[in-house]
Amino acid sequence: MQEKMKAELPKLAGQLGIGFYGGEKIRSKDLKKLRKKLYAQKGTKPFVQGKGKRKTPLQKAIETAEEYLARQKKYDDYNHSFGERNSFSKTDRDATFMRMKEDHMRNGQLKPGYNVTLAVDAEYIVGAMVSQMRNDTDTLIPMLEKLLPLGYRKPVADAGFESEENYTWCEKNGQMAFIKPANHEQAKTKKYKSDIGKRENMPYDANQDAYLCHAGHLVQAAYEKKSKTGHGLSAFSYA
Repeated sequence: MQEKMKAELPKLAGQLGIGFYGGEKIRSKDLKKLRKKLYAQKGTKPFVQGKGKRKTPLQKAIETAEEYLARQKKYDDYNHSFGERNSFSKTDRDATFMRMKEDHMRNGQLKPGYNVTLAVDAEYIVGAMVSQMRNDTDTLIPMLEKLLPLGYRKPVADAGFESEENYTWCEKNGQMAFIKPANHEQAKTKKYKSDIGKRENMPYDANQDAYLCHAGHLVQAAYEKKSKTGHGLSAFSYA
């Protein structure tokens, strides 16, 4: 819609002797200013409606601006509700569409819901959190931040919480994390252990920071890529 507005609105305004420039992104306030200028030209002239009635260029311009303004307001409202998410429910805007374990139709149906995370110590609940995050991975750091004042330093979590970001955060904050690897069950199979392409099955040379493949060649990282995660941490990828 932005591309259409940039191409259409300046032409419409120019035909009526009105200057219009919305910058890199045309916002609602830009459309309101244009609408105000158009209505100033209209005065008290009535609009025509119905079949056989020919609309003036001014009426067409006003209707176009009104339509774009209504759509832009709707999109601004949606973007405000989205926040950092990719989806929300129109009936409950705080809810996010997620895949539920109870999939009665067996088609991976998405349903609006919340992610509830509990922290347990000796069968006692010591922390609880309700979030809009779809992945358990993203909930570990906020939960551990809540538990820091309580003195917990050895979090235990299942494979759903494993990520480089979570490992990095735990290391920086003095946490000894016990998180089950996502490929733990797969790594125990004979097929996985015999796969010569897996780096886990290659000897590691700490002095050269490289792996030794089965052909006797050193396998080293070609480059390092640094990126920022959703929690503002720096993550490194090697290839």
